[in-house]
Amino acid sequence: MNRNIIILIFFLILSPFPLLAQTDSIQIKTEEVLEEILQEPFEETDNSDLYDIIENLIISPIEINSAGIEELQKIPGLNISDAQKIVDHKKRFGPFFHVNELYSVQFISKEVIDKIIPFIFVQSIAESEINQDLESLYEPGFFDKSKILYRGRALNDLQPRTGFQQNRYDGNKLKFYNRILARYESNYQIGLTAEKDPGEKSYTDFTSFHLQIKKLGVLNNLVAGDYLLEFGQGLALWGPYGFSKGSDALFSVKKRARTIAAYTGATENNFFRGGALELLFGDLRLAAFYSQNKFDANIDSTTFEITSLPVDGFHRTETEIQKRKSAQEKTIGGSLSYSFPNFSLGFLTYNSSFSNAFEASSIFDLKGDNFTYYSAFYNFYWESINIFGEASYDGTSVASINGIQIAITKNFDYVTLFRNYPRNYKNLHGLGFGERSGANSNEIGFYNGLIWKSPIGTLNFYYDQFKFPFSTFSNPLPSTGNEFLINLSSKPLPKFETRLRYKYEKKEISDEVNLQKQMVSRLRQSYRAEVIYELSKKVRLKGRFEFNTYTIKENPVNEEGFLFFQDVRINPVSSLVIYGRIIFFKTDSFNSAVYEYENDLVGVLSNLAMYGEGVRWYLMLRYKPFRSTGISIKYAETYKPSEKTLSSGLSEINGNLDNRLSIQLDLNL
Repeated sequence: MNRNIIILIFFLILSPFPLLAQTDSIQIKTEEVLEEILQEPFEETDNSDLYDIIENLIISPIEINSAGIEELQKIPGLNISDAQKIVDHKKRFGPFFHVNELYSVQFISKEVIDKIIPFIFVQSIAESEINQDLESLYEPGFFDKSKILYRGRALNDLQPRTGFQQNRYDGNKLKFYNRILARYESNYQIGLTAEKDPGEKSYTDFTSFHLQIKKLGVLNNLVAGDYLLEFGQGLALWGPYGFSKGSDALFSVKKRARTIAAYTGATENNFFRGGALELLFGDLRLAAFYSQNKFDANIDSTTFEITSLPVDGFHRTETEIQKRKSAQEKTIGGSLSYSFPNFSLGFLTYNSSFSNAFEASSIFDLKGDNFTYYSAFYNFYWESINIFGEASYDGTSVASINGIQIAITKNFDYVTLFRNYPRNYKNLHGLGFGERSGANSNEIGFYNGLIWKSPIGTLNFYYDQFKFPFSTFSNPLPSTGNEFLINLSSKPLPKFETRLRYKYEKKEISDEVNLQKQMVSRLRQSYRAEVIYELSKKVRLKGRFEFNTYTIKENPVNEEGFLFFQDVRINPVSSLVIYGRIIFFKTDSFNSAVYEYENDLVGVLSNLAMYGEGVRWYLMLRYKPFRSTGISIKYAETYKPSEKTLSSGLSEINGNLDNRLSIQLDLNL
């Protein structure tokens, strides 16, 4: 597209026009919380599953009056000290009658309350006795018990890629996603998801279904169909995704297990298919589950052993189709936990058996076809102190993690955590906190983090030391590393916010020096400055500059990269939100890439690696013509003038322009 047209469109976005109606404040607050939490994964992804965790909290918010500290800590942006203040307020003044009463809780800032409101609600006392009076105050339909949520999405890469030009793919280049959730009250839910990736032939290449019943007598939760399991701190059993270290030094450290959750995502691996239930007898919880699920695998044609597990979910070529659901896992297990007034203790055991054995190419790989795990986990609260942890046994060794969160003062929170994952601990379903996401083996680490609400702003800081005592897939020798992050956000003026961030990451890696492989020290540093300005209730501007360095002294390698973007969000009327952003970037290579989280269709997580030299821009509209209907459209393009091709392999584009058009329909009936 002509550069002048790009600039014209962008400044048309920036130009003011009549601002006529109230801003949809809840929607805006929700988006800001999502961006703050989800912008940190240090990998390029458009995976929506992390988004689903947050979105499910919006669909099924936490009832503030019945929630204790442990449940309150599931709310993004709420630390232990603020959760304790809410509990103390309820003890002193009684239950809340409206969520806005939270603004009256002493020593909790308005910014914190703004963040958590999308995830909570208030259930009136003895509501069943006063429903008739309340119905006269609200419009018809307020107390309707049933709801249908539909989401349909289509994405189209506008530039032809090699795989399509060479007719290597069976299907067309469109990506389709459809999901429907039918709910009755808050106790019953049926869900169906279907997805097709670009190049796949079937529009139902991936399908997922679930039926969920909650809080029916002693039956606290039951899911038939597809589901996730989350226990303790994730060492023995967790879902396929989790939050990483980031600008919030506390939120990602402690996992908040949901025990059993209906699966509504589109990741095609590492979920369970069968049935799971949780029974609640006062303070005693019992859970049981059974699953029989097929998954993609590369299988040796001679030994019939599993050599690797593809995780991309693509079934476009003949080779990829042969891997589709080529192996099967059977899982059966159960859990028992008991909650005391300030202490909870749980035990878990389960067995996974596979149709094919895993081939071990090294002593560090999973080997065999039958695995049994045992786990014990705990959570202890005393005033403003929370001690938590888990130990898991795989039949050979014990992996453990233990942490403490302390609200030292009303403005100062601290967390420390120690993890010890032996080299011979193997688990396909573990996802404990660590430097290598999902690799809960061969790692020892010590994490310290704090949040200080100072007079000049909120300071987040963490320092993480880690060691890999034995060789790994990428490093032939033991290695060490450390990283720290400083993030300061402040509001010198009511509508003006600044964010300053510095990140330091040093690791030992294997690299070639003088034609020989050896361990070298790799240093990454990142400097970020961001300004957010609310021009009015209808217009918000955001600008960011980020500078990265990548250094290996032994080679030597000295690379740099920078990114600058200008972002605008406009609410001309309450039913319409317009987003626009233009990004300029230049890096020496992918090593010095700068990651950029950007607004996308609801339910899509985009965290893109900007590398090389070029310009990216996007324009997105979210329109609600009716209260129950939402339409989202996004056009985005990346232009690298000095490149002749983009991407590689079957995804290669013969040119220097990569653009995409996306559209989505949301219905809330």
